[in-house]
Amino acid sequence: MMKILLCVGVVLLSVMSCCMAAPVLLDIGHQSTACGAQTPDKRLNEFNFWLRYAGEVQRVVQAAGYECVLLNRGNPPAKGGPAGVMYMKQPDKNAKRYPSVHYPEHIGAGMVCADKAIDMKARCVVFLHLNCTTGKWGTKPPTGLIICNRRHGTALAESICRSMRERLLDKPGGIPNAGRGIKVLPRYIGSQPSAGWMNALDEAGIPAAVFEAIYMDNRGHAAFISDDAKARRLAATIGEGIVNWLSADK
Repeated sequence: MMKILLCVGVVLLSVMSCCMAAPVLLDIGHQSTACGAQTPDKRLNEFNFWLRYAGEVQRVVQAAGYECVLLNRGNPPAKGGPAGVMYMKQPDKNAKRYPSVHYPEHIGAGMVCADKAIDMKARCVVFLHLNCTTGKWGTKPPTGLIICNRRHGTALAESICRSMRERLLDKPGGIPNAGRGIKVLPRYIGSQPSAGWMNALDEAGIPAAVFEAIYMDNRGHAAFISDDAKARRLAATIGEGIVNWLSADK
């Protein structure tokens, strides 16, 4: 009996070590005031939103028993921010692209975070973004997107999509979406030079997904994410999609 208990203990320690060695990484949006990263009235931008609410995604993932790390490619904000965010200090500047340290044939603007994920042997990476189309207010949002790397990210992206469909999109009290839905868009190796960072993660076998399902120039979407309780629902829904994928991927 003692030997059985010892064996079980060894197995549990091994599983725990694997989980600790393979965190979920959440990348917090662009530190930018460009058209695609803010509402037309400039009251809300992508980085500040996710700086405030990415912790809610993290909370859901951690509550399910998985390690989860927040990171951003830029510098710490001048006015401070939540504790525990890992800043890579390589902010977006004029869409400058960098080669991967691990896969130098792949070049991209967010490569520093991809390389960090590879260094940390991440279980997966989810890039938390908000979208924008024209920079002018509209009422009919385009179809929401979850972009993913082709070979390893599809199941992760589909899980987040499913969570959004079941809990928020066009649901009572949810996100008004005019029936436009949400879809997964795989990025293919070599076909999207700007997505070199995602290609590098694909080469490393790390699932990656980019959340682009909220349009900041859509009045309905902007109103939803401007409400604190509803913004937390959005973050928790993304977290649940990640956890559902993690549970199925064991």
